[in-house]
Amino acid sequence: MDTLSLLKIGLVSISDRASTGVYTDQGLPELKKWLQRAVLNPLEFVEHLIPDEQPLIESILTQLADEDACPLILTTGGTGPYLRDVTPE
Repeated sequence: MDTLSLLKIGLVSISDRASTGVYTDQGLPELKKWLQRAVLNPLEFVEHLIPDEQPLIESILTQLADEDACPLILTTGGTGPYLRDVTPE
């Protein structure tokens, strides 16, 4: 009998306002919902909701890759087409 291995996925929602509670983040729940439908393997999510601050974004992405060993990392959010938008492509 084949057993599917657990797939650890890093999810990062980048939003100044959602990270401070101004409104509820929609990015993380939607990514999780989509992934649970699209991926057959059992999933483990490592989630972060953070402000649009480049050093913090870099730190979280590095942590997810190096320490948490997530083979897939997805980001959502960012300020948009403005100088403050430092979210990586």
